[in-house]
Amino acid sequence: MNEIVRPEDAAARKAYWENVHDGKSVDSVSWWQSVPGLSLGLVDRAGLAEDEAFIDVGAGWSTLVDHLLARGHRDVTAIDLSTTALQTVRDRLGPDAADVVLEVADVLDLDMGRRYALWHDRAVYHFLTEPEERSDYLTSLRRSLQPEGWLVVATFGPDGPTTCSGLPIIRYTHEELAAEFPGFELVDTAGEDHLTPWGTNQQFTAVLMRHASLAQP
Repeated sequence: MNEIVRPEDAAARKAYWENVHDGKSVDSVSWWQSVPGLSLGLVDRAGLAEDEAFIDVGAGWSTLVDHLLARGHRDVTAIDLSTTALQTVRDRLGPDAADVVLEVADVLDLDMGRRYALWHDRAVYHFLTEPEERSDYLTSLRRSLQPEGWLVVATFGPDGPTTCSGLPIIRYTHEELAAEFPGFELVDTAGEDHLTPWGTNQQFTAVLMRHASLAQP
């Protein structure tokens, strides 16, 4: 069996994820879902106003931005390492793409020059198997999120796969995932068994958190 070689720097990560998306149809990757119900449920729980700023990190081909626009949100940003993935989203949105910031960026070194009311991450954090990667992620999060901001993170759960897209991941329980974000208070949890396009189940764990100083009881 060949040993998995993880991309170790920003250029290697970008090349890796560009290759994952290049030449594939959107419904040929395991994470594809036409309606991101798990994410939307937790976003609804946060109760953001339509003009509050929202960022989806590692968005890929996700339809979350489509659904947010349909719900009237007017300040939506999506970032990903893959130019191909973001161009697919831009083409899919058509004229509505003018209302979304779609930018190639690395979540481990993110500085968009502004702050957001809600940070959303479905299936990025579980790829961060090294402590320094998780530390860099937290630095980007703290730089990017408003002090009173919300955090939605979803990873594979304890019974989920041990790899994804050819890379190892870390699986989390709700409690373990919440503990990764000091300074935030757990507000709600959710989960789902995601059905891949080829009919296998992937268990997801998700948390909704808020900066501890303003978190709701």
